[in-house]
Amino acid sequence: MVKKREFTAILHSPKSAMRQLLAVWRTVPLLLMLDVDWGRGPLVLIGTADRMMWPLLPPGTLLQLDQTVRTVDERQSTEHERPIYLIEYRNRFHCCHAQRRRDVITLISHGESQGRPSISISLKEARVRGQVTPIFRPLATRSTQKAQRRTQEAQNKKAY
Repeated sequence: MVKKREFTAILHSPKSAMRQLLAVWRTVPLLLMLDVDWGRGPLVLIGTADRMMWPLLPPGTLLQLDQTVRTVDERQSTEHERPIYLIEYRNRFHCCHAQRRRDVITLISHGESQGRPSISISLKEARVRGQVTPIFRPLATRSTQKAQRRTQEAQNKKAY
């Protein structure tokens, strides 16, 4: 339970994740949300700094998680056929395409994303939480692309 004063402070803080999320969602017509089957499964929200699947799934995208799909196939698939998974690795969640080859799983970014194209990790270190389906995705606009570059530049400065 959050007190009114704390909640107000969160909403007024420009660095607040809640404020950034509400800014992303401000253009969503509420009537679109009435058709969503909210009870079908857990919901996943792509974070405001996550650009792994951009522009296909920009930050602020709401996804529904199918927890019955907990394995990644070894078969090859094209960019358009690839399912999107939610994978936990080192206490971080990655929404991405994935490919498995024996005991190695490769987390694959969208082809147009400016993030790392792929990350190969041991299958033992990764937890496939399920396959995701988009419910709502904000438009990937030039302003979101500029914000992406600023976030990337800030992360690069932190790394040095």
